[in-house]
Amino acid sequence: MDNQFHSNGGEQNIAQGDHAIGKQVNNYGIQPEVFAQYVRELGVTDSALASFFKILEEQQVSRGDLDSKLREIAFRYKELLLRFEAVTSDDPQVKALKEQAKQAIENGEYDQADALLNQAKERDRAAVAKLKASLAEQQAALEKRQLSEAQSCVEQADLQRLQYRYEKSAQYFQEAAAALPEGYKKERAEYLGAAGNDLDNIACYAEALPLYEQSLSIRREINDRKGQAMSLNNISQIYNAQGDYGKALDYLEQSLTIRTEVGDKKGECTIMNNIAALAYDKGDYPKALKFFVQILPLRREMHDKEGEGAVLNNIGMIHDAHGDYATALQYYNQALAIAREIKDKRLESTCLNNISAVYDVQENYDAAWEYAKQSLGITRQIGDRIGEGVTLNNIASICYAKGDYFATLKQYEQALAIAQEIGDKDGEAVTSENIGWFYAEQGELVKAEPYLSRAVELGTQLEHPDLELWREILKAVRTKLREQGTVNAASTVKRS
Repeated sequence: MDNQFHSNGGEQNIAQGDHAIGKQVNNYGIQPEVFAQYVRELGVTDSALASFFKILEEQQVSRGDLDSKLREIAFRYKELLLRFEAVTSDDPQVKALKEQAKQAIENGEYDQADALLNQAKERDRAAVAKLKASLAEQQAALEKRQLSEAQSCVEQADLQRLQYRYEKSAQYFQEAAAALPEGYKKERAEYLGAAGNDLDNIACYAEALPLYEQSLSIRREINDRKGQAMSLNNISQIYNAQGDYGKALDYLEQSLTIRTEVGDKKGECTIMNNIAALAYDKGDYPKALKFFVQILPLRREMHDKEGEGAVLNNIGMIHDAHGDYATALQYYNQALAIAREIKDKRLESTCLNNISAVYDVQENYDAAWEYAKQSLGITRQIGDRIGEGVTLNNIASICYAKGDYFATLKQYEQALAIAQEIGDKDGEAVTSENIGWFYAEQGELVKAEPYLSRAVELGTQLEHPDLELWREILKAVRTKLREQGTVNAASTVKRS
């Protein structure tokens, strides 16, 4: 074994070039000419091939596997060298260390190459740690700025709300939601919901609905149960305003289930109130009254003045619908007093309008006119488009009773324009019927027919409680038109 190849110690002339091969023969018995052939076939240097043999000796690879293992190592060796050609570091010292490591690998000095690469790694690691610390500071500063920006937007929104500029406040709430850092999902849902609420306040239902839905989606994602119940209720009010009572009731029932599960008594009362209001809209007055009577003591027990005022007004509406005007006025006035006490402008305008309508029916037109004017001023001040439309209808009724037919038609036309603009199908149906009835009373049957026809069309979609009456009036008008007579069509039908 005098010719055994030594991987360390003794002569190392292999690294000197091909002329030195004859001085060494490794322990695999590879002759110099075979060694040289491997150098050519594998495309590596003598020193690299010698290092390959060293690796195989250390791993005690059998001679039978020698050829395949040499080729495998050569492939990995060349693949490794290619990596050094793609060094992406901007640090000159890292680049220099990796160039030295590459040279060491080519010389078969793997331990040295590892040490050099370790130096490069540690230098990169230190730089990464420093950059991470800097990035964390920057991220914290960014988040602080984003929160500050969002807060400024909310303050702007509140400022606009103070002036009843709901469209502008909704815009600022959406800006606040967009400004928040990524992780602030609960706040984002809150701001989107607030934007939807402000647009809902001015009857911009098409714009409000997707904001409510986005808020609901986020609240479901973060399992905010109370927030979900709130969003579900808000969405139900959109569908209710649009006359889709089936969807409105579905969302209300979902909301009520959650309120009950989380023990939110105040929230339960709110949803029960809204379900009762929905029953009222469909003409189911006994069901509505049953709910309202159950809710009133609960509101008082919780010292919920806003809720108490709303329920008192709603009970007044039930008695109003039954023709019990004295009792209705009692409830309306109690609700009005609370609204003024807590400065709830929306409730105040609603109560004023309802009181006006009772005085109108009682033929106390001066009082009716005074309350209606107050109501109309508030609805316009706070941007309550639905309330404005309802009050305009009532003012038209007062004008008609006073014999001012020009003013009557003008008020109705304004109310109809508002209902059509905001997508208030219930308001459009009622106002269309009012205009049709007005023209019929004036003997202008041709003008009356399309308005009455539209009222019946919408009333059918909404399952309106006055639908049958409207159909009778429309039928009478069409009969007179066919007869080509001049008899007042509407006077042949009792209209409440």
